[in-house]
Amino acid sequence: MKRKSSFSYFCIACLLVFLLSSVAVAADRGSEIIVGTDQNTTTMDPAMYQDAASSQVMMHMYETLVAYDAEYKNIVPYLAESWAYTDDLKEWTFVLKRGVRFHKTDNQPGREMVADDVKYSFERTLQISPMKRLFMLDHVEIIDPYTVKLVLNQPFAALLSVLTDVGAAVIPKEDAEKWGKDFSQHPVGTGPYTMSEWVKDSHMSFVRYEDYWNKDATPYPKKLTFRYIVNKTAMTTALLSKQIHISREVLDQDVSKVEASPEHGIVKGAPCNVYALYMNSINGPTTDPRVRELFFRAVDVEQIAKILFPEGSGEPAFGPVPPGSWAYNPDVKKFYTAYDPEQAKALLKELGKKPGELKLRITTSEDERRKKAAIVAQAMLKKIGVDVEVQSLEWGSFMGVSSKAEADIYAIGWTWYPDPFFYVYYMFHSEKKGSYGNGGGYNNAEVDRLINLGASVGDQAKRTEYYRRAEKLIMEDMYYFPLYHMFALNGVDKRIKDFYPTPQGTIRLFGPGYSAYLEMD
Repeated sequence: MKRKSSFSYFCIACLLVFLLSSVAVAADRGSEIIVGTDQNTTTMDPAMYQDAASSQVMMHMYETLVAYDAEYKNIVPYLAESWAYTDDLKEWTFVLKRGVRFHKTDNQPGREMVADDVKYSFERTLQISPMKRLFMLDHVEIIDPYTVKLVLNQPFAALLSVLTDVGAAVIPKEDAEKWGKDFSQHPVGTGPYTMSEWVKDSHMSFVRYEDYWNKDATPYPKKLTFRYIVNKTAMTTALLSKQIHISREVLDQDVSKVEASPEHGIVKGAPCNVYALYMNSINGPTTDPRVRELFFRAVDVEQIAKILFPEGSGEPAFGPVPPGSWAYNPDVKKFYTAYDPEQAKALLKELGKKPGELKLRITTSEDERRKKAAIVAQAMLKKIGVDVEVQSLEWGSFMGVSSKAEADIYAIGWTWYPDPFFYVYYMFHSEKKGSYGNGGGYNNAEVDRLINLGASVGDQAKRTEYYRRAEKLIMEDMYYFPLYHMFALNGVDKRIKDFYPTPQGTIRLFGPGYSAYLEMD
């Protein structure tokens, strides 16, 4: 009996140790995660945001009908449980999940989200959003309390990508209408966190919402803090000294410092961005195709990438669709006009220009990388006898010049969703002439046709074919000189687990099927 009793006590003791250790692990996983970011949040109103810094914090307290999975490869249900669309891609019907609830406030008791809320949120965004993200939406119809139909003003195959954006988050009418323009200071969503503190130029904090509707997907950390550290080298120092656990970006020259630390590492995401020099197709010397070809022949894009990114945080670009897109063409280099300085010299003679007579101006913003790329291109062109002026303007002035075809060549940077539509349409469709994306007035009717076809079919393989054909024509026209793609590099404390980088470089700590956490000793 004594032996049996001793064994029983031993088993109970082991069970208690196991349970206590499990509780400890759960508590450890609930530790605060601190993120370093170089940009201030400008708004907490999903309809009003225009910057990545705002979207990366909002995505932790707001939710959308659909979302990208952890690896940004597939779009999966989120607030909607299913969807269907008509053959013409103009009507999309979403069946909502039941039991989704808003954060409780004085204006509503944490009530259930229904179709009326989707209609209100989308139509509000359509009316007030400065970015016009839902430009394709005509109106919203309510089928029943849990079913909503989006009626579009055009066929639009990329709608699901748009709906993953926090700008399409669902919010409660009661809170939005009570606070009006001040809703940003009193944000309410359906997500797993609520905002607890916002100190401008210092930090933002969020606490886990214990009444979160999705009990099966409650994230681990009890608190998230985003610290503003404008200087990116200082951000790396904060990471290495354990003041923060994740940094939004690591400069190329700081990569080796992070990799040398046994307690830290670099997480790299496939780039969903492209940086380029865009030539004017309406005015100036670049309207001559020989000048454009000369530019391509004189400027070595691979050498520019080596100079800008000696630590490998960027790579040369050969087309406008980035590697992070599912339509990226690994053979894009085959129709890229290759570097050939001797051919560039021959073209200068063909133009009847002596060295120094052909003059070009490259206009950039004050972004250091873009200025450096322009200066390197300037030096390469000088070697074959072309005189190039590099002009750097503050952002507002730069946007004015670049969007009105007033620059010979301007430096453009573009990042968005993995869907190729958001690259080829915004930068090359004639409808976007006069905007930053197509500031040089590029106009090719066949490119327009292919872009429109790509948006009008649901089959991804067919869409890829259309966009790749458009990309080939764009590169043959030689108005667009790709420079580089930048990898999304996040510095991380190695105790951070289940963290997935986004192609845009924003920090997303929670999403469908996963939650990052800090593993404590």
